[in-house]
Amino acid sequence: MQFLSVKFQAIMIIAVVLSYFFSIVCIVIFKNFQISDKSFKKVQTAHHNSTPRLGGLGILFSIITIELIFGGIFRLWFFICLVPIFVMGVLEDMHFETKPKIRLLVGSISSLLAIFLSKYWLSNVDFPFFDYFLQISILGILFTTFASVGMINAINFIDGIHGFASAKIVVISIGIFIISSKVGEERIAIMGALVACASLGLFFVSYPKGKIFLGDAGAYCLGFILAWQLIILLSRNPELSAWSLLALVFWPVMDTLFSIFRRIIRGKPTNRPDLLHFHQVIMRAIEIISKKEISRRISNPLATATILPFSFFPIIFGVKYSHDVNAGLTIIFISATLYVLSYYTIILALKNHRIRNNASNFTKPFWSVISLLTNQYSKIQKD
Repeated sequence: MQFLSVKFQAIMIIAVVLSYFFSIVCIVIFKNFQISDKSFKKVQTAHHNSTPRLGGLGILFSIITIELIFGGIFRLWFFICLVPIFVMGVLEDMHFETKPKIRLLVGSISSLLAIFLSKYWLSNVDFPFFDYFLQISILGILFTTFASVGMINAINFIDGIHGFASAKIVVISIGIFIISSKVGEERIAIMGALVACASLGLFFVSYPKGKIFLGDAGAYCLGFILAWQLIILLSRNPELSAWSLLALVFWPVMDTLFSIFRRIIRGKPTNRPDLLHFHQVIMRAIEIISKKEISRRISNPLATATILPFSFFPIIFGVKYSHDVNAGLTIIFISATLYVLSYYTIILALKNHRIRNNASNFTKPFWSVISLLTNQYSKIQKD
């Protein structure tokens, strides 16, 4: 299939429309059946209105519908492997609590199924000493399972503010599309484009008002799809830089690893949620610095708009230097350094009374404009 063909363009447009439509249907069903949203009791909750967590279904239904109509984009084994984590995710979205160990086990089952059915696993990640051990099949399989499970959960970690997770999936998938096209992996390129367009449909519904969330089922399944697109890309094209491919998913991976690191140094359980993810810190910083002039209703989507542009850079450079191992390693190192420095700079600034007041006074006109524009937009919506 030529990427500029009318058929390809039609499929991508249909994917956006279908995802948008299915997401709206999920919202209507949620409201009409008066399904309760029990997530208000969770510590990481950042919304105030009862909201469906089934946005991922809109994306998946869109992808499945496209596959049924046109066929030949996804391999059947992809959908088979998605079943365990999809069921687990739906149960959680319906507020059936599951233990972290069970979630990891189910994620491992899906990942091992993928290894068994696809016959692919990582044996080279451009880390010479480590690569020596990955040549041993069992170690390569274990590491691939670990990496796959990590991505399954990483997307779920960043699904905390309106539209951020779906927007990140769009941009990551575009990166996969471009790199796959460069190395002649047409099927993976089309998969990347399809996932990007389907996720864009959800973004249009979820941002800025957060009418629907990606949810656990969507996050798990899309994290799995992203992980296995990258695993297959690297396995079939060893000339690609593993570090540059990692740059595509830098933000969710870094957020997950840093969250685990934070909890370890604070002596907190690594499997318990908290309110200190980067996006949550930004959201609360906006509220504090604006002296509550910006409410949670505004700070939530504003945090997405603030973080999203900066999270693009690792992806842009990862695509540009997709074949350069040293450049890829440099991208990861610089991105991780800036992430940590930015995080702790914001925390320290918020704790310092003088800096916080100076920041509030300096940005006061900006918050006033944002508040005014938001109020006018709300009035127009009501009218």
